[in-house]
Amino acid sequence: MSRRVLPTATVALLLCVGLVGCGIPGESEVRVDGKGPQSGQDSGGDLTQRLPQRQDSDLPEQVAANYLTAAAGGETNEIYQRVNSYIPEGGGKLKLKVGSEPAINLVRLIGQPQAKGVEGTASFLVTIQVQQVGVLRMDGSVGEPELTERSYVFEVGPALASTTGGQAQPAGGMWVVNPPPVLLMSTSALFSYYSQRTIYFWNAGRTALVPDLRYLPRSVPKESQATELLGWLIGGPAPWLSPAAVPLPEGTSRIGNAPMSGGRLEVNLSMPASEVNDNVDLDRLFTQLAWSLLPPNPEGVGGDDGELELKIQSQRRKVADVDEYRRANQPYALTDSPIRFCVFEGAVHQLRDGEEAVESVPIEPEENRNIRSAALSRNGNQVGAALVSADGDRWRLRVATGAEPLRIFAASASYPSMERPIWLKGTDPRAPIGLVVADGNLYRFDSNAQLVRISLPGVPGRVTGVGAAPDGHRIAVIADGALYVAALSTDGGTVSVGRARRLVTSLATVTAVDWSGESGLAVAGAQPDRRSVIENIGVDGVLENLLVDNTRGDVLHLAAYPDNPLSRTQLGVMYETNGAASSSNRLIGREQVAPNPGLPPSTNPSSKPSAPFFRY
Repeated sequence: MSRRVLPTATVALLLCVGLVGCGIPGESEVRVDGKGPQSGQDSGGDLTQRLPQRQDSDLPEQVAANYLTAAAGGETNEIYQRVNSYIPEGGGKLKLKVGSEPAINLVRLIGQPQAKGVEGTASFLVTIQVQQVGVLRMDGSVGEPELTERSYVFEVGPALASTTGGQAQPAGGMWVVNPPPVLLMSTSALFSYYSQRTIYFWNAGRTALVPDLRYLPRSVPKESQATELLGWLIGGPAPWLSPAAVPLPEGTSRIGNAPMSGGRLEVNLSMPASEVNDNVDLDRLFTQLAWSLLPPNPEGVGGDDGELELKIQSQRRKVADVDEYRRANQPYALTDSPIRFCVFEGAVHQLRDGEEAVESVPIEPEENRNIRSAALSRNGNQVGAALVSADGDRWRLRVATGAEPLRIFAASASYPSMERPIWLKGTDPRAPIGLVVADGNLYRFDSNAQLVRISLPGVPGRVTGVGAAPDGHRIAVIADGALYVAALSTDGGTVSVGRARRLVTSLATVTAVDWSGESGLAVAGAQPDRRSVIENIGVDGVLENLLVDNTRGDVLHLAAYPDNPLSRTQLGVMYETNGAASSSNRLIGREQVAPNPGLPPSTNPSSKPSAPFFRY
């Protein structure tokens, strides 16, 4: 007896149904193709009632796909019970090692499962091609992948029940026999049964909040979510965020749960009195909790988050409206209407649409020349400009800071190659710090344009790109066509980088990167078919969505503006291919280049805007 193997298109449809949707979760803060889903809370419920069951299908491809959802959510015993419900007795049931916790290996499916009948039996061998993305821990964090397998072959078929009277009878349905002895889950299942949540930790100087992306099972009831997140906060930041983020004070623990009652979330902590001995310490702690325990309500989505009440040793210390407090205490200053610039005929110009107001370029016209790429920053009346300028067949970085217009620029030594510079967000406006890649290495620079090489532990090869997160304490780096993220510390004006983590993507090679949000990266590169695209990739490498389907050439210059965590406004990306600038797959015309007083008007009709960027 043999079974018919379904066409690929039919399998794809069934696979999506079996995984309860192929998209990202409603709580995901990273979006696809337009406005998309927004952050929020899930009311939770009985996850086992929503997960596919082994008996739901007798199609071998679907049984294997459903098996890759079984580890989603729940306590340790529940996870292993669900996984083992697919495995017959004597068929290699999984067991948890004593003293350990479940480590769920996340895999991204490549293509569709392919089934092949086993001759002479009613069983099938189902082959699934995968990418090993990472390991989901019980604290919701995703660590680097530990497995290297690129494909799995599952034996799917009927199983025999215990024999009675010497007669073996079929156990019913299709089973997964002798699967790999590890917990596996598809990324599609992760997005179907978990919510992306961000918790925050202060940097060592207590001057900036550093986001830490986690995944909360949708099965956790709404009234229990804050308690779960508080436990993760007390457990400390994900390991890769060292040295940027620091844990709560040693000895911090929660007293009871964190209940939501009458529109007020109540948090009761036990912690050393010396850690909250003044209003400054108390406000820092309250800010961290307000941003971590309840997701922001974007404008026009949902209702009021209510109040947060903080108790220390059961004594009320602070109460505030969460929405109002977060608006007044944002982790970093981001606008929904950033100012755009470009390089046009060797000079920095503003880009505008229609009647958009023109803002003066804060560079003296005599210095605004011979430029290949640039970065501008503003903090009050202090501005900064970092300009990559030609020096014969080599390149220099020219830097100036202070009140505009900037007249006096310091210059670095010359290098055979130099990529676009970036300013680190959140650094002291009196002593700003930037990063630039030159001749295959990463350097820091300051207002004196002195380039100091930065060591990148865990990053082999030649560096060709860098992007900085809006908090200024995480960076993304490209080296030898691969993508890495790392934590960064700027305490005392020095820059140190923790051990980098390589992100697994479906791109064959990566050419440019920038940060599109707190936990998202805009990444340009070539797919295996050599088509150049721009994708939105999560900071842990799990999420991967297409932003620009075809850039019509290699992207070597890419700029994104992170979305505001309060409004989640998607602003798109700007990039350069073949010497011309584009914005979200539309060419930026020379008519969008604002006139720059002090510079002669363009007389070359073939001149094109290039090297577009946003001002922070």
